[in-house]
Amino acid sequence: MGKTLVSLVFTSLLLGGCATLSESQCIASDWQTVGYNDGAAGRTSSQLLKHQNACVKHGVVPDREVYLVGWNQGVEVYCTPENGFAQGDRGASYGNVCPDTLKDAFYNAYQQGRELYLAKAEIRTLENAKYSKERRLDSIKHELSHTESQLIDDELTPVQRYELLDATKELAREQGELEAEVDQLIAEIAVKRDRLASMSATLAYNY
Repeated sequence: MGKTLVSLVFTSLLLGGCATLSESQCIASDWQTVGYNDGAAGRTSSQLLKHQNACVKHGVVPDREVYLVGWNQGVEVYCTPENGFAQGDRGASYGNVCPDTLKDAFYNAYQQGRELYLAKAEIRTLENAKYSKERRLDSIKHELSHTESQLIDDELTPVQRYELLDATKELAREQGELEAEVDQLIAEIAVKRDRLASMSATLAYNY
C-alpha cells in the first residue's frame, strides 16, 4: 500500500489538484504523463475534455491517443485493492474508472474501507451530540447557581419567588434528563469504539 499511496500523492502534487492546466502546462505538457496523473488520481478519462477546453485557447490541442495510453497506465495504479480500501476509508467517492479485470477487487476493498469511514463518522456524530449536551449542562448549572442566589433575596415578592422556584424545578428536570442522555451516549460511544477497533484489527491483516 505504501508505494501506491506515495505514487498517488506524488501525482496529485504534479497537477496540484487542479481540474485544468495553465498555459505553460498546456504548452509543455507530456500528454502521456497528464493522462497517467489523471488515471492514478482516479479521475475519469473525460478529464481530457477539461484539459482540451483549457488548452485550446492557448492554441494547444491535447493528443488523445497518447493521453489515453497514460491514463490506462495510471488507472492500473489507482485500481488496486490497497488503494480501494484507502479511498473508502477516507470517504472518497468512486468514479467507476476501474476496468473489469480490476473492478471487483478494488470495489470490494473500497466497500470495506467505506465501512470503517462510516463507523468513524457515526462515532464523531455521537461525540458531537455528547459535547453539545455537556455544554448545555454547564449552562444549566450556571443558571441554577444564579437562580439560587436570587432566592435568598428578602425583597422578593411571593409571585417572584414562585416563578424562580418553578424555573429552578424546570432547570433541574432538564438537567436530570441531559445527564441520563450523556451517560447513554458515553456507553454507546464505548460500544461503537470497541466495534471499530475490532473491525480495524480484522481489516488490517488484509490491507
